[in-house]
Amino acid sequence: MKNLNNTKFIVLMDQALFSGTSFLITILIARMLDMEIFGIYSGYLLGIYLAIMGIGAFVIQPFQVLVGQMKKQKQYTTFAFWFQLAGILVVMMVVFMANSIMQLNLSITVLPFAAGFLLHDFGRRILLAVNQPKSTLLLDVVSTLGLVGGLYFFFLSGQKDLNILFAYFTPAYLLSTLLLLWLIKPIYFEKEVFFSALGMHFKEGKWLFLTAITQWWSGNLFVVASGIYLGAAALGALRLAQSLVGVLNVLLQAFENYILPQTAAKINIDLNEGLSYLTNISRKAGVLFLPVLILIIFFSKEILVLAGGKGYDAYAFVLQGMAVLYVLVFISQPIRLLVRALMLNQHFFYGYLLSLAFALTFSHYLLSNHGLMGALMGLAASQLLLMIYWSFILQIKKIQLWKSFISF
Repeated sequence: MKNLNNTKFIVLMDQALFSGTSFLITILIARMLDMEIFGIYSGYLLGIYLAIMGIGAFVIQPFQVLVGQMKKQKQYTTFAFWFQLAGILVVMMVVFMANSIMQLNLSITVLPFAAGFLLHDFGRRILLAVNQPKSTLLLDVVSTLGLVGGLYFFFLSGQKDLNILFAYFTPAYLLSTLLLLWLIKPIYFEKEVFFSALGMHFKEGKWLFLTAITQWWSGNLFVVASGIYLGAAALGALRLAQSLVGVLNVLLQAFENYILPQTAAKINIDLNEGLSYLTNISRKAGVLFLPVLILIIFFSKEILVLAGGKGYDAYAFVLQGMAVLYVLVFISQPIRLLVRALMLNQHFFYGYLLSLAFALTFSHYLLSNHGLMGALMGLAASQLLLMIYWSFILQIKKIQLWKSFISF
């Protein structure tokens, strides 16, 4: 009962529910669909994540850092909601026009599904940023029940059509959107707050947007290229491995959505207090994070076959490589969050630009000569470049995060 009133426990429980639902649904869909169709489904999700990062650069990312400085939080939250909605409408219009002009033959039901997905992701993040973890948990419970119900009816239909799958999933996000409207009540309009917030968001967002697009491509260029060079089945195997290791996003997303605003708030008061807070949380997370990765490395084949079926047994090395990559991701997470909390957005962008330059330069060689192993090598090298660059920038700023870790 004590834990039910513990903010950190609720945040972790919510992220476990969100990531666990995503994990379970991905596994079940991989089982229900052919490898090629699952690869196409994965491609749609990659596009949605790109939209999340692009819109979020102007909306939720500045909000997470600035909300602690705002006196009129209800008005600021109202601004963020309508700004997010405007961003979603712009993206939907662009995709619809591109589909019509270029005849991309996109799934008809993917647009309402994507819009709901984008609003739900925004809702989770904004509720955590304003320190309402119980409301976030309620939002995710509603969407989880809807998604599990939709997947059950899709299973009963016996279909393998993505149009039908997205149609069954969309009502879950409609319900969560209605709940979000009730929770935040975005009706507190104030012209002065709107224009002031808009100016701040565009000022910070211009770097964050460039960073988001660069970050997406630096992290996914090898993944997208795998689908182009090696086919949809290879893309499906790589995405399934990412999803399996991605269960650890319970911790990584908790860092992003809750620890980042808290760290930024503490740094605004005292730098050393913020550093101490970030390092202590990172140590505790490592106790949960690293043992799971070790288990994945040793039992990769069994895990992958259990998740996707016998067709995936030849791709066990992909899951092993992804686990090693996540070790690097976890090590770099405190560095990444500190750069964000200090609002070094220009250097945040430059780091991902350097990573993308590496990916563009070496992706053809690595994939052509080493296949999926080359993709894994490229992803690991890109992560190392980010760590090295950001550590160098922090050193120039005379901020030595490593000293906080060793002063345990």
